[in-house]
Formats: sequence, C-alpha cells, structure tokens
Amino acid sequence: MKTIKELLQPSEIIESSVSLDTKIVDVVQDSRCVSQGSLFVALKGGHSDGHLYLSEVSRKGAISVVESSTEPRADLWVKVRSTREILGKIASRFWGNPTTNFNLVGVTGTNGKTTTCFLLDQLWTEMGLVTGMIGTVKNKIGREILDSNLTTPGPIELQELFHRMAQRRVEACAIEVSSIALDQYRTQGSDFKVAVFTNFSQDHLDYHQTMESYLEAKLKLFSDYHVPCVVVNLDDPQSEKVLKTSDAKRKLTFSLANPNADFSVVHSEFRKNGIMARIKTPQGEFEFVSPLIGEHNLMNILAVLAVVEGLNQDLSLSVKALSKSFGAPGRLQRAVVGDYYPSVFVDYAHSDDALENVLKALHKLRGDAAGKIITVFGCGGDRDKTKRPKMAKVASRFSDITVATSDNPRTEDPDSILNDIEVGIERDKTSYHREINRRAAICLALKLAKQEDIVLIAGKGHETYQIIGTQKQDFDDIRVVRDFYGL
Repeated sequence: MKTIKELLQPSEIIESSVSLDTKIVDVVQDSRCVSQGSLFVALKGGHSDGHLYLSEVSRKGAISVVESSTEPRADLWVKVRSTREILGKIASRFWGNPTTNFNLVGVTGTNGKTTTCFLLDQLWTEMGLVTGMIGTVKNKIGREILDSNLTTPGPIELQELFHRMAQRRVEACAIEVSSIALDQYRTQGSDFKVAVFTNFSQDHLDYHQTMESYLEAKLKLFSDYHVPCVVVNLDDPQSEKVLKTSDAKRKLTFSLANPNADFSVVHSEFRKNGIMARIKTPQGEFEFVSPLIGEHNLMNILAVLAVVEGLNQDLSLSVKALSKSFGAPGRLQRAVVGDYYPSVFVDYAHSDDALENVLKALHKLRGDAAGKIITVFGCGGDRDKTKRPKMAKVASRFSDITVATSDNPRTEDPDSILNDIEVGIERDKTSYHREINRRAAICLALKLAKQEDIVLIAGKGHETYQIIGTQKQDFDDIRVVRDFYGL
C-alpha cells in the first residue's frame, strides 16, 4: 500500500479533503472497480466523464482524484490540474516506478514501430537478456505472451505490466508508443532510456484532425520525457524538428541516403531470401545478412542497431544476431512457400506511405523477371477517409492488377468505402477489380496469379479477425491463402 502523499507530489495537489497520509489499496479509473481504500481517478473522456460517478465512488469508501475545474460531489477527494496528465504518474508510483529497473525503449512513428520492437526483442533474446515487449501484435513478459488490445495500453494497465516485468527481472523492454497514447498521456510516469522516431506520414486523422496535431502528438515523446538518448530517421522531412525538440544528451541518426548519419548504408543488395548489406556505424563498418525483405526493413534494422549503440550494448553481437531475426508477423510475411506457387505476401500496410514502401520492395524483389504484381487491399471503416484515394493511387501505380476489397468496414457501408477508394484508382496503369467480400477478393487474386507473379494482400497483416458492424469475426488472410491451395 502507498499513501496519498507517496502517489502525488505537493506541487501536483491543488486542494484535498482528506489526509495525505491516508493509505491507498489500489488505483482505478473505472467507478465499477472501486472498493474501500481505492484511489479513483476521474477522467473526462469522449463518451463518459468519471466525475459523474463521484457520489457512488464515495459511498464505496474510495477517494477521488478530480480536476480543479470540477466541483466534487463526494466527501473524499483530492483536486489536481488534470487527472489525465497525472494518472500515469500515480500508477507508476503506486507500482514502485517499475521502469527504473530496466532499459525501456519507446518507438514512435507512422510505420515500422512493430517490426522495430520485434527486432529489438529478438536481438536482446539472442544476447541472453530477459526481455519485455508491448505493442500492436502482443505483449510479452519474459516467455509469457499476453494478448494486446491497444498498441499502447492505458496508464494503469501499462504500469502494472511494467511492474510484472520488474518482478520477472526483465532487463530490456521495447514498447510501441502511438500518437494517440501520447496525446492521452498513457505513458506518463515511464522512464524511457531511448526514444526512436521511425518516420512520419498521414494516419489517424480521424482522431488528430490535422497533420500538425498528429506530429505534435508524436513529438511529445521527445519533448516531455527528457529521454537521455534519441534515435532519429534522418531521411524523414520531420527529423530536424524531432532533433530540435529533444533535450537528449545523445542524439543518434540513421539513414539510407545520407552518409553523414551515425548509421548509414555503404552497400546493399535486396534478394528474394533477404537483405545483404554493409553499413557504417560509430564503431566501424559491419557486413550482415537478414531474412527481412525491402529497403524499409533495412531502415528498421539501422534504427535497431542505433538503439543498441545508445544503450551501450554489444553492436557486433547484434549484427550477427540479425541473420536469425525475422521481425514481426504480418509484415511482408510469406503466406505460402514452394516452387509451384506464386510469391504471396501478407502485410499490415494500411496507409499510402506504408503501402508504397512494401510495393517498392516487391518491385525490387521481382527485378527484371516477367511476373506481375497483384495487390489486394482495403481501407478501414470509421477511420480517416482522406487516405482512401491516396492508397488507391499507390496501389494502382505499383500494381499490374489491383483488387479493392473490405478491410475492417466496422459500421460503415463497405460499398461506400470502395467508392471512396475508386476515386484514386488510375485505371490506365492497372487492371482494376472490385470485390467487397475479402475472402472472394483474395481468391480472385490467387486465380489470376501465375507461378512467376507476386501477390500482396495488404491491410490486416497479423490480424486474425475482421470487424463487420460491431462484431469481430474470425478471418485470417494467411489461412485463406493456404485454404485456396489446399495446404
């Protein structure tokens, strides 16, 4: 148990109706979960306001943390300026500031977060470290795998995960830090040792509304947390702003094109079985091979090696471990392997920038061969509509055959989503097909594909479900492909 004065600093408290020596048994943000001795942090959200439940919470014997602008309808309360901003810090203190016990690396950016975190986890494991990971695909504490519901969990769940990691003696943890999580202060109270900026392009405008607000949210990781080391993609137009925003003592950069970056490429070859490259680092030049495919994955590898350098870990051992690191599931993942099938890949790309990176990688993979590139893609419902024609333009420019279909339509009409997509299709550059049913769309692409062709099924990647209306239904792109071939 902790006392209120251990969870809130004097400068954070505006007024209190209770003794600061009062002991707290747990910290909650859901009024249904409170009990005698709970500290209930009332949050104002888009759908509900915790301040409306203060009387109920008080009757149960809980103490409420409320915002200064609210008149507390409870006997036991503590006023602060912003409950959302303080919740992560309270949760961290309640669990004993767990992230001070291991190396925490936060990765933000539009694309590449998941692969970067998976590569870090795989490298650290190869080094013999006990690792943790939090992100889109899964959460991990040592060898224990946990389901992931959000890219970045809420502040109470997050700090409890970190607490469990500290108990298991985790030595290094990589976490995907989303722009929405940063905007909502979910990671407050976390002690990041390294912060990574992968890239920036359009996404999540349904939430942020403008690109300026989206970038401002991303920059919070570099301005608000006083991270001692940052790792920044010098090829991104926003890199200078990121570097200026940060007060880090150590700033490491990586680049595919700029030889002045701390980590840059001297020579690279992209093959069907992976990447071969020679890179320049602060510790000299290294050669390595990787089973990953494409320039965007070489960029992810450079970011990972820069993190290793930033943590003063063994760079030469990490380079050797790359040959065994396969990255994240659903990121240019082969759906079938064999001489009698086309090359079929599943990828999570759900923005125009990510889709272009993947298709460019597949063009390099094809080389001068005669095969076609066939792309199946859709766009999520109840999400940013402006990126739909942009994704369509990319797909049609880089694909010989384009099949537009459903992704997760959610509560939107799938036909309406496809109508938005079709605005961007350049029909003079691709053979275009429209098929609402995702299974039928994938099967259509596979029927059209010959052995020498490359098929990309984009948008869902590792997901094994499809959201239609408000219901999740079992759906796995890879399983559909294997069923088609009777595997």
